[in-house]
Amino acid sequence: MENKVYELLEKLDIKYEIIEHPPLFTCEDNEKYNLDFDAVICKNLFIKNSNKSQYYLLVLPIEKRSDLKILQNLLGETRLSFGDEDALNEKLGTKKGSVSIFNVINIEKTDVIFVIDEDILNYEKVAFHPNINTLTVTFNPKEVSKILEFFDIKYNFIKI
Repeated sequence: MENKVYELLEKLDIKYEIIEHPPLFTCEDNEKYNLDFDAVICKNLFIKNSNKSQYYLLVLPIEKRSDLKILQNLLGETRLSFGDEDALNEKLGTKKGSVSIFNVINIEKTDVIFVIDEDILNYEKVAFHPNINTLTVTFNPKEVSKILEFFDIKYNFIKI
């Protein structure tokens, strides 16, 4: 599973580091183990609009609060809420605890729009799970676009 991520990063000529750690299912797990990745850890939230016609993957620094009311205004949606595990599996081919930008490797095509807080671009490195929550990959945040464009994913960097 994670080998596909490493192959992709090498194919796109993206320099990366791999860090092993205990399983991390939530942002709180990172604090519990007091891990230091020397990178901004990104939380990835799977959300949907009220009629389930559009799903989003919200990516933001772990310390940043996600205000869905502000986000729905930024996206022009009426109401946003968290997507369920079945939709997460259908849309991104993953389960809770392993959500990241690398989920695009698991599926042939997705209509999920990736919404990324532009603040991650202010860091030297970002940290994401490579589709397994016992490993973290760090790399330059400016490379996120390269990954998403490779898979023809719709995405926006916005100020959240």
